[in-house]
Amino acid sequence: MLRLFRHISLPQLRTSAGRTGVVVGGVAIGISLVVAINIINTSVLANFRQSIELVAGPASLEVTLGVGEVGFPEDWVKTVRADPDVAAVVPLVRGTVALADDPRETLQLFGADLTNDEDLGRYGVSLDTGGDDPLVWLNDPRSIAVTTSFAKRHGIGIGRTVLLSTPGGVGRFTVRGILNPEGMARAFGGTLALMDLPAAQVLLGKAGRVDQIDVIVRPATDIESVQRRLQSALPATLNVERPVERGMQYERVVSSFQALLTGVSMLCLIAGVFIVYNTTATGAAHRAVNLARLRIIGIDETRMFRVLMFEALVLGVVGTAIGMVGGKVLAWLVSPMVTDSMGIIFQLRFSIDQLVVDGWSVATIVFLGVGATLVSSYFAARWVAATEPLEVLRGGVSTSAPHVRSNRTLLMSWVVLVLGSASTLAVQEWSGSIAVGNVAATLWNASVIVVAVPLVDGIGGVLLRVLPAAFTAEGKMAAEALLRSATRTGITVAAIALVLTIGVMLSSLIVSFRRSMLDYVGGVLAGDLVVSAVSTEGGWLETPLPAEFAVELSTVPGVKSVDSLRVLPGQVYRDLRIAVGGLTDGFFDVGRYPKGWYREGDPARAAAVIRAGKGANISTGLSRRAGLHVGDEIVLDTPTGRLPLSIVGVVPDYASDRGSVLLSRRLLVDRWLEPTLSRINVTVEPGTPIEVVRQRIVERFGDDYRLKVLSIGELLAYHDRMIDRAFAFADAIQILIIVVTIAGILDLLASSLIERRRELALWRLIGADDEALRRSIVIESSTIGALGAALGAGAGVVTAWMWIVLNFRHLLGYELERHFAYGAILSYAALVMVITFLAGRLVGRSATRQDIIGGIQVE
Repeated sequence: MLRLFRHISLPQLRTSAGRTGVVVGGVAIGISLVVAINIINTSVLANFRQSIELVAGPASLEVTLGVGEVGFPEDWVKTVRADPDVAAVVPLVRGTVALADDPRETLQLFGADLTNDEDLGRYGVSLDTGGDDPLVWLNDPRSIAVTTSFAKRHGIGIGRTVLLSTPGGVGRFTVRGILNPEGMARAFGGTLALMDLPAAQVLLGKAGRVDQIDVIVRPATDIESVQRRLQSALPATLNVERPVERGMQYERVVSSFQALLTGVSMLCLIAGVFIVYNTTATGAAHRAVNLARLRIIGIDETRMFRVLMFEALVLGVVGTAIGMVGGKVLAWLVSPMVTDSMGIIFQLRFSIDQLVVDGWSVATIVFLGVGATLVSSYFAARWVAATEPLEVLRGGVSTSAPHVRSNRTLLMSWVVLVLGSASTLAVQEWSGSIAVGNVAATLWNASVIVVAVPLVDGIGGVLLRVLPAAFTAEGKMAAEALLRSATRTGITVAAIALVLTIGVMLSSLIVSFRRSMLDYVGGVLAGDLVVSAVSTEGGWLETPLPAEFAVELSTVPGVKSVDSLRVLPGQVYRDLRIAVGGLTDGFFDVGRYPKGWYREGDPARAAAVIRAGKGANISTGLSRRAGLHVGDEIVLDTPTGRLPLSIVGVVPDYASDRGSVLLSRRLLVDRWLEPTLSRINVTVEPGTPIEVVRQRIVERFGDDYRLKVLSIGELLAYHDRMIDRAFAFADAIQILIIVVTIAGILDLLASSLIERRRELALWRLIGADDEALRRSIVIESSTIGALGAALGAGAGVVTAWMWIVLNFRHLLGYELERHFAYGAILSYAALVMVITFLAGRLVGRSATRQDIIGGIQVE
C-alpha cells in the first residue's frame, strides 16, 4: 500500500495541487478554530486560577462573602485570628483605579497590612522601597506600590507621583515601592497596585470592611477541622473555603460562555468537513479514469479502497497539523477579543498572560480532525473502488455520488431530525441543560443538510421551466447541468446554507441583545444626562463614585433632580453569581416603565413596597433559574446578616447574566454597607438647555473627577460599543462564509466541467458562442447561490429563534426581545450571490479555453 501511495497517489496529488490544498485547507480551517477556542477556554481558566492562587499565596483557607466580591465587616478578623491553629490572618480589600489621563489603563488595587513584613514575604512579594523609612509610607495615605512592568511602561520610579482616578475622585499618589514580578505581583498580568490596608479602605469607600480574609494555618494542622470550626464561629453568610474552591466557582460562572464558543467552533468544523467532502468527490471524478486503468492491470477493489483511505489519512493528518499550528496563532490573535467579550458579559477582568494547551484536548481534536477527513472521504473512496473500470473507460464519469439514499429516505430522516430537535428543546426547557440545547441546535442544522438534496430534486421541474424561460438556451444548459448531479448540487447548497445559517443566527442574536439592552438602558435607566466615571471595573460597569458626589451634583444650576444607582456584582444566591442593584426612589416611578415591562406584579404596588425597604424586583433570568415568582420570598446573604425580601415584581434586567435583584438604595447602604454609586441620572429643569447643564457639571467637577456626562443618545452609543465588543468574535463567521462559499462553488463547477467536457466541446464545434457557454455556467453557479441563500435564510431564521427564545436564556441567562437581523440576511445573501457569480465567471473562462479537439476525444 505504501508503494502504491508513493508511486500513484503522490504524483496525482501533486498534479492536482490546488484540489489537494483545498482538502488540507478545509480540515485546517475547521480544526484551527476548534483549537483556538479550546486554547482560549483553557487559558482563561488557567490564568484566572493562577491569579487566584497568587493572590491567595500561602493561605490554606479564605473567608469571603459569596465568591469574594462583596465586602463584609473586618471585625470578623478577630474571630478568625482567635482560632488556636491559625498561624496568621491577612485581611485584604481590593478595587479598581485608573490613570487619570488614560482611564483605559486600570490597576487592580489591593490593600494589605504593610506593617507586617512577614506577611509580604509569605505572599512572595518583593518590594523595593529605595531605602525609604517605612514610617513615611504609613504616614502618607497616598503612598502606593506598582509593579515593575507598569512602572517601566509609564516611566515611573520610586518617589515619583502618579495621578489616579479612584472611587474617591482624582488624586495624586506617591510611588513608595516597586513590586518585583514575583508571587502576588504576577497576578492580573502585572496590572496590580498595593496600598496599606486602612488607606485603601478609605480610598475605595470600604472603611471598616474587607473583601477577603486569608487564613494561614500552623504546620501539621488538619485544615478541614479548622475550616469546620471557623465556619461555625463565623456568620452563616460568610464562606470558609480553600482557594481552589473559589476558582471552581468562577469556572462555573464562565462555563456557559465557553459552551457557546465551543458550539460555534464545532459548527465551523462541520463546514470544513463539507469542503473536504465536496473536494474528495470531485477528485474522485478527476482520477476515475486513471484509477480504472489500475483496476484493469490487477489492483483489486479492496486494495484500491485502502490506498484511497490512506491518502485521506495522510491529508487529514497534514491538515490537522496545520490547523493545530494555525489554531495557536489564531488563539494568540483572538484571545484579547474573547477575554474582552467575557469581561463585558461577566463584569470581571480576564487576562491571558500565556497560552495554555491541554494535552487531552489536543489529542481529542487530532482524533476529531483526522476522523472527520476519513468519514468525509469514505464515500468517494468506496464509490471509485467499487465502480466497474470498463464502465468508467467507456462512458465517462459522473460526480453524482451513488451512495446517497432515495429522496424519500432523506425526507424521512429530515422529519426525524426535526422532531428530535424539537423534543430535545423541550428537554432543555425542563432540565435547563446547556449541553442539551447544543444537541438540539446540532440536530436542526443536520436536518438542513439532509433536506438539501431532496429540495434540489424537488424543484428540478421548476428550474427546467424557469431558467430556459428567463435565459433561453443558456438557462436550459444550466438547469440540465444542475440536475445531472443533483446530489453534488444539493451538498453544495447545504454547505452554503449551513454557514449562512450560522451567520444569520449570530447576527440576529446580536441584534436582539442590542435592541433589548438599549430599550432597557434608554427607556428605563436613562435621564436627561447620565453621569459616571470614565473608567470601568471590567466590563461596561463604571468605577464607583462617592455618595457625596450626587449631593453636590444636585446643587448645579439647572439640575432639577438626581437619581442614583449602584450595581453590586458578585452577590451569590443558590450558587448563582448574581447582581444586586440599589436604586433611588425615582427609578421605581410607574411612568418610567413601558407597558408589559413587568412580567409579573403590579408596578404601583411594587414601587411602594420597594421604597419601604420590604421587597424587591427580580430579573426574569433569576425567576426562571431559581423558580421564584411574585409573592415568594428571597433570602440574600449580606455583610450584616441574612435579609429576607418579598418578591413584588419580575422584570427584564441585564446587570448580570445569572440574574439580578433590584431594591432600594437605602437598603443597599444599610445592609451591604455600600455607600458608593455606579451612575447618577440628572433631570434638567424645563427650559434649560441640556448642553448648558453638561458644561456646568464638567467645569465644576472636571478637576476632581474623571467623568462621562452623557445624553441619552450618547449613553445608547456607549452601550452599543460595549455590545459590539462583546460579540466581536462573530466577525470571524463572515470570513468563514466567504471561504466555504468560494471553495464549494468552485469545486462543484470544476467537477461539472469534467462531466461536460465533451458536451461543451461539441457545442463549440457546432458554432456555439463562447460567451453563451460562459453565461450558462454563471447561471448555474448563481442558481446554486440563490438556492443556498434561500435555504440558509429560512433555516437561519428558525435557528435564530431557537437561540434567542430558548438557548440564549440557558447559556447566558438573558431574556431577549425577538428581533431578526433582516439587514444581515440580505447582506449575507448578496455576498453569496456576488461570490457565486464571480466563481461562475472564473470557471466559465476556463471552460472556453479548453482545446476543442481534445475535448471530443474518446478513450
